[in-house]
Amino acid sequence: MIGFGIAEILLSQIPGFDQLQWLSLVAAVMSFTYSSIGLGLGIGKVIENGKISGSLTGIGIGTVTPTQKVWRSFQALGDIAFAYSYSMILIEIQVLTLLYLCSIHISLAA
Repeated sequence: MIGFGIAEILLSQIPGFDQLQWLSLVAAVMSFTYSSIGLGLGIGKVIENGKISGSLTGIGIGTVTPTQKVWRSFQALGDIAFAYSYSMILIEIQVLTLLYLCSIHISLAA
């Protein structure tokens, strides 16, 4: 986690951040790597136990009841669905930024 934070701080110092197409590739590789690590750990645990032992309520953790776990799982899914609705706004911001930069370039050329 600390390494990820350091990487974010270093990448935030790069000027001309809108012109870094390679950064998308790096982010995709990092995401795929994290997913592969999680999948590998999960498969390793299944091999170690000899069976798949899991459910929506998971294992017992302190005073959290199975009902609370299910509720929190649905809350998390709702948060993801809510955040997904803003993805179109991010695309619109990117398009508008590109159009603005193109108009500046055209006006400077004239």
